[in-house]
Amino acid sequence: MSKPWPVGEVVELKEAVLGRRSVRKYKSRPVPKEVLEEILDLAVWAPSGMNRQNWYFVVVTGGLRDRVVEICYRGYLSYIGERVERVFSHKPRVVRETRSFFATLGGAPVVLFAYAEPGPESIFTDVQNVSAVIQNFLLLAHERGLGTCWMTGPLNMEEEFNELLGVRDKKLVAIVTVGYPDEMPRIPPRRGKKVDYRGFQEDGES
Repeated sequence: MSKPWPVGEVVELKEAVLGRRSVRKYKSRPVPKEVLEEILDLAVWAPSGMNRQNWYFVVVTGGLRDRVVEICYRGYLSYIGERVERVFSHKPRVVRETRSFFATLGGAPVVLFAYAEPGPESIFTDVQNVSAVIQNFLLLAHERGLGTCWMTGPLNMEEEFNELLGVRDKKLVAIVTVGYPDEMPRIPPRRGKKVDYRGFQEDGES
C-alpha cells in the first residue's frame, strides 16, 4: 500500500462525504498516472464477501478514451436516452445536459472501468464488493481535488467495451469519469427520512 501523501490541508472524512459531487464538466488538464495509482492503492482497502477482493479495474486515457466516448454516446442514442427523456420529460434542460454529457463525457481525460470477477456467491455480492471500492475511490479522488461521476447508463454497451479493452470473463459494474472539475455542482437536497430505527427504546426505557 502506498504511504499517505502530503496534501497540505487534509480533508476530513465528513467533509469528503458532504463535499463530493457528481462532476460532469472537466478541465483538459491530464491526471498524472501516479495520482491514480495512489488513489486506487487505497481504494481497494474495502470489504468484500469472503475477502475475495474480486474487483478488476481498467483505467483509460488518450486515444482509447475517445473511442470510449463514442461508444457511450451510441449507447445513449440506442438505449438510455429514451429512458432519460421519459423520466425527465418535465425537465428538458436535464435531458439536454445528459445527452451532452454522454456525447463528450464532459471532457474527462480519464475513464475508469470497474469490473467484478464472478465468484461463488451471487452477482449481488460481486457488485457490492466492487461498489465498495468505487465509493472509496470517489472520496479519495475528491480529497485529491479530482472530480468524478459514477455511471451505470453505459452498461448496455458492455460487449463493445469488453472488445475494445480486451476484457473477458468479467462483469462490468460501472464506469467512472475522472478529471479536474470545471464546474461547481449544486448541492442536491436529501429526499426525506429513509431510516427507521428499531429496538432503541426497550421496555422500561424513556
